[in-house]
Amino acid sequence: MRNVKDYGAKGDGVTKDTRAIQDAIDAGGVVHFPPGVYLTGTIFLKSNGGLDLEEGAVILGSPDKEDYNPDDVIPQNRAFTKEHVSGAHLIIAAEQHNIVLRGGRIDGNRQAFMNKPHPTADWVFAYPEWRPGQMVFFCECENVTITDMEMVNPPYWTLFLHGCEYVTIRGLRNTNDFRTHNGDGMDLDCCRFVTVSDCIIHSADDCITLRGNDEPLKKKRFCEYVTISNCILSTRCNAFRIGVGGGTVRRCTISNIVIHDTRTAICLVSQYSTTSPGVIIEDIMLDNIRMDCQRPFHIATTPRGLQPEEARPIQRISVSRVRGTARVSGIVQGRSAGYMKDVSFRDVRLTFLPDEKTAPRPATSYGEFIPGNPPSAFFVENAENILFQDVEVECGTDAARKYAVWSRDSDIRFENCRWDRPCQDEKSDPGTDRKE
Repeated sequence: MRNVKDYGAKGDGVTKDTRAIQDAIDAGGVVHFPPGVYLTGTIFLKSNGGLDLEEGAVILGSPDKEDYNPDDVIPQNRAFTKEHVSGAHLIIAAEQHNIVLRGGRIDGNRQAFMNKPHPTADWVFAYPEWRPGQMVFFCECENVTITDMEMVNPPYWTLFLHGCEYVTIRGLRNTNDFRTHNGDGMDLDCCRFVTVSDCIIHSADDCITLRGNDEPLKKKRFCEYVTISNCILSTRCNAFRIGVGGGTVRRCTISNIVIHDTRTAICLVSQYSTTSPGVIIEDIMLDNIRMDCQRPFHIATTPRGLQPEEARPIQRISVSRVRGTARVSGIVQGRSAGYMKDVSFRDVRLTFLPDEKTAPRPATSYGEFIPGNPPSAFFVENAENILFQDVEVECGTDAARKYAVWSRDSDIRFENCRWDRPCQDEKSDPGTDRKE
């Protein structure tokens, strides 16, 4: 193990240590950081190495644009002008193998780029003129291990793994300001053979995402064989988002999770953006989850309600052993027949709380990007073979919530369910087209 100070790093929080850190990395092996604050621009990790930070050691992102990589640093890199973000990163590992990150803290120095209040929305910062992109970026790497580390203050996403295989993430604490635009916690995009466990994530945007955006990659991959367990999550967006891109997300499990102070607990959307064909989502298991949130589930082919275009399917989704509170309807919605099927809810206990800000509001269609809320605990539309088994829903004094389950043009089975509202089932007349 190489001591970064042997290569000239000061660790005083003032001197830029980029060159010294990179020299230590280039010498080979794992680089050790004694306590101190190491101010740096972009550093590039190499195979059979990594970073070992003692308690009290902090890698701090430089506040200066010129210290970061250009957007075209690798062919797979992307900048997203729509989100006012560059393709710069604090730490990059591209097409490397056998890499470790452990201990200490990585700080993206968000406040150096984005700290001004928004002129009309006090819940977000104003967009900056420039900011780095994903703070820690692994691209098409193998055998990556991240353990017992803090990642804080990213100016954009925190940890991004794209096209990686054989990944272990354990004991990660990830915190960013809830006012940070696009402040994701952990994004696993087209990754395979991944275990995530024992993490605590408080993020402005999605806590953990499973994505299928294979377009930038040299080698196309499914996002599959991912297991996530024993984590505590909170966000003003989605605790879990599954979807985004044009590939496939499948054969993943999520278990033993606590979700609190969150907008949407579980979000599976196949076509998040109108600029992509959407993601095939199948064979996803979610089990033993405590959630205190606004919306418990949003499982839909699109976040924009019913649409006339084709969609990628969502199928074979299992949700079991859920306890918690919610304020907005859970949604299961296919764009049209055949695109949403084989979704089961087993052993679910939810109490819906009244809230003027999230009161049911009627609309002709419902979705993540539509302001209306269904007057029900669950809203199911254009879905096949949906099972509610041992499900208990309590709406209590929420008079605006008329139904436990409100379904349209769907095939639903109820087994041993208990609720304090009736269920409503609607079928369109033959030839009726309610797609908007």
